[in-house]
Amino acid sequence: MFRNISFEAINIKTTFLEQLRLAKLGNFEGIDISILDIYEFSKNDRVEKIKNLIDSFDLKIGGWCLPFSISEEENKFNQDLEKLEQYLKIAKKISANRIYTWIIPFSDNLPYKENFEFHLKRAEKLCKLIEKYSCRIGFEFIGTKSVRVNHKYEFIWNLEQMLEFLKKLKIENTGILLDSWHLYASEGKIQDIEKLKGEDIIYVHVNDAPNIPKDQLIDNERFLPGETGVIDLIGLLRVLKKIKYDGPVTPEPFNKRVNQLPNEISVKLIGGYLLKIFARLDLI
Repeated sequence: MFRNISFEAINIKTTFLEQLRLAKLGNFEGIDISILDIYEFSKNDRVEKIKNLIDSFDLKIGGWCLPFSISEEENKFNQDLEKLEQYLKIAKKISANRIYTWIIPFSDNLPYKENFEFHLKRAEKLCKLIEKYSCRIGFEFIGTKSVRVNHKYEFIWNLEQMLEFLKKLKIENTGILLDSWHLYASEGKIQDIEKLKGEDIIYVHVNDAPNIPKDQLIDNERFLPGETGVIDLIGLLRVLKKIKYDGPVTPEPFNKRVNQLPNEISVKLIGGYLLKIFARLDLI
């Protein structure tokens, strides 16, 4: 495992070079990229320069977010798949081989079974294309109850359902984006992760929660990893270490107070909280 930063997750918008500087300032070991920005860069210069720049800061590439939803309208989905192939060619050149996305935990049109089949067909198309370029994709379940309660049909919102989806998908380059918040909000147990292999998990988000009933949690009102101690991050990361998960661990606090801080203070604060957790597990 390595300490990774996503600037999108902490609402910092700046140049890529400045992101690299801030990542080092916050004691991170890896950094997410924007595949759209890298693609634009590649139109005018050799994309390998990006990898060399990351290497020069002694950083790894954590991952990148799929730049569209697999639930979107059919024609747009097919168009975005065509564009994705161009992005994947670039990702392969710079060894940016971890991709992640999420599945919306509700539908106002499709009951669970029909929605399951719809997403299976979409995911099959997507994952077979990604597989051609030696990339892997992690799917995130959204466990926060308040996200789905006012919609007609529930959809995948917990680990068990996501594992069933991946089992039916039957494509080896797929796995889970495991978010500590969503595991906690969905009543998931750390022991459930012990049943998995390290390669079953593609990417990890960490954060903390307020001490309120789980059904009152608001998805974008979180805390820094280890800030409240409500979510057992030590226990979670201990299990991830045990099953030999080797990927990025990325804070995703969605915290207005942190977002309002100057960039340098924000990355030092977030990085410091994550560093404390890693130190307790002898991961540094």
